[in-house]
Amino acid sequence: MNGRFFSSKRNLFLILTLVSICLLLLSFLLSAAGQDKNKKQLLSRQTSFEPDGTLMNINDISMWIYADGESAISPDRNSGVTYPRATAGVVFTDGLVWGGMVRDEQMPLVRVGGQTYGSGLVAGSIISPGVAEDFNDPNVNRIWRIRGDYWRADLVPDAAEFFRKPVEEVSDDDLNELRATYAQDWREWPAEKGAPFYDAGNDGLYNPEFTTDVDGFQVPVLYPEADEPGIANADQVVWLVANDLDSTTVLKLYGSPPIGLEMQLTLWGYKRADALGNVIFKQYRVIYKGTENTPLDARIDSMHFAQWSDPDLGSFGDDLVGCDILLDLGYVYNSSTQDQEFGKFNLPPPAVGYDILAGPIVPGSSSEAIFDLKKRLGFRNLPMTTFALFGGGGSDSDPTLGGNYNGTLQWWNLLRGFRPRPETPPQPWVDPTT
Repeated sequence: MNGRFFSSKRNLFLILTLVSICLLLLSFLLSAAGQDKNKKQLLSRQTSFEPDGTLMNINDISMWIYADGESAISPDRNSGVTYPRATAGVVFTDGLVWGGMVRDEQMPLVRVGGQTYGSGLVAGSIISPGVAEDFNDPNVNRIWRIRGDYWRADLVPDAAEFFRKPVEEVSDDDLNELRATYAQDWREWPAEKGAPFYDAGNDGLYNPEFTTDVDGFQVPVLYPEADEPGIANADQVVWLVANDLDSTTVLKLYGSPPIGLEMQLTLWGYKRADALGNVIFKQYRVIYKGTENTPLDARIDSMHFAQWSDPDLGSFGDDLVGCDILLDLGYVYNSSTQDQEFGKFNLPPPAVGYDILAGPIVPGSSSEAIFDLKKRLGFRNLPMTTFALFGGGGSDSDPTLGGNYNGTLQWWNLLRGFRPRPETPPQPWVDPTT
């Protein structure tokens, strides 16, 4: 697909595309790393629900992602994005945040959800209004990952990251388990839930085929001969579906009750040595399906979305951030040419960016938008509309986490381009130099 990217020996821009959100506004909100990452307030996971997790790691970036939508944080709750792979962390955690006025005859009117220092979602799709799949079912608490060369590729680096062990300790059993997981995800790709695939039979059904190669391996038959999971000719694809119907989970985030949203997330990457080897793509699809009390005429007014991130670029105390409104790009860079963590690998510090390649669409009579990787006449893609920095120790700290509804109101301000506090009346950001 077409898009902007930036790369050099000293700089990385991690490009995340949001192309299927069909509501209103999008912004970038970054939490400053002005605190010890081990002391950051993180929501504890439910004791009955430990979400399945996996990695995007087909190229020079490695990033963790989980079945409940939480991303870019490692299983041991430290930085979950590394660049270059097997060196230092560049992002502690990130996520998608949404908020809107939910007119479903329930209160409160303003509700917020998504993922920040924890997830307000659980794994699984919404079957009918108010009814979701059981997130404790292993077939639901699942994240799918495929790559077309899994049966012959050198998976040692992949296995070392996945099993969190040194490369020299990766065993044949580790490699066999990883190959078996790739094969299972290929066979069981959840196309019926919305996961993208190439439909060789043009029948809307996912029907993969396998054959036996000269070494006796069961290998997939690739499109166009047979159905194949994936998107955009990518070399690795990850897919998940989650929802906000579990009231305990969503309330403990920022005090908002469920809206009835299902989020489908596709991530993909390319195994290349050029600039695309420094990129992970994301596509979000958010569907309003409702709760058990949602009337047929319910709607969400003034819906906003934000790509939120807490970047920790090596040593977290010397990071700076900025945005480019022409490129719809938010980024983090080091304040000096040296960084303690990257210095351990004799590397200069990189930079990381989030680029909106195709934002939510709105009507535009003479325009052409990109929606679901296809052109759509009569619409236009919204650009980045807000960029904000906030964090512990600063004049504008993170919204209150842990079930306090004030956190919702603070996020509602941020999503609309205001400072998080006071909650009311909202105050605009002011340039301190003027």
